[in-house]
Amino acid sequence: TLPIVAIGVDDPVAMGLAASVARPGGNITGVAAAFGGLLEKRLQLLKDIVPAARRFAIVFNPVSVPPKALADFVTKWEPTLGVAMSLAEVRGPDDFDAAFATLLKERVNGVVFVADPMIWAERAKLGELVQKHRLPSVWGGAGYLEVGGLASYQGDWAAVFYRGTALIDKILRGAKPGEIAFEQGTKLELAVNLKGARAIGVTIPQSVLLQADVVIE
Repeated sequence: TLPIVAIGVDDPVAMGLAASVARPGGNITGVAAAFGGLLEKRLQLLKDIVPAARRFAIVFNPVSVPPKALADFVTKWEPTLGVAMSLAEVRGPDDFDAAFATLLKERVNGVVFVADPMIWAERAKLGELVQKHRLPSVWGGAGYLEVGGLASYQGDWAAVFYRGTALIDKILRGAKPGEIAFEQGTKLELAVNLKGARAIGVTIPQSVLLQADVVIE
């Protein structure tokens, strides 16, 4: 089989792509989008934007992210963040309307999306839904904000792809992918969409704006 260099995944071990970060095993290596704890940072960002929130939702594709791993995460982080959390599984666009209907019944105050190829491909539909239901949303990449997302907290993509080419070079020189440690991006980018915030009647706190690397007017 051809070697695989995975680029921009959040957590290769949690997603079942690698046995460990140091020794992925199999025929894969790559560059994670940012260091561990990124999901917690996105949730904290959402709490900073909506401080009175009582419940958040994590929307994810169970094909890419093991549901049990997220369930364990929720159990740990609910008391830390001081909000309840719902998990919404979406395997494709046919699941979106039902998932959001459930979140509305649960009175969710904001949504965090776990980056995934399907989520990216269907971002326009998901963006329409968060705008329609006036839900503040945090995503994994500034590209999502073009469809109405409120904020993004993610690794610097240019740096991630640059390191990916270095791994490809190692493989072409004879290194085995499974023996090359997964690298992790070290630079984070916070992007805020003021236009999207105005559309749903949300005010981004000045404390968040001062930290932003990118502000979309």
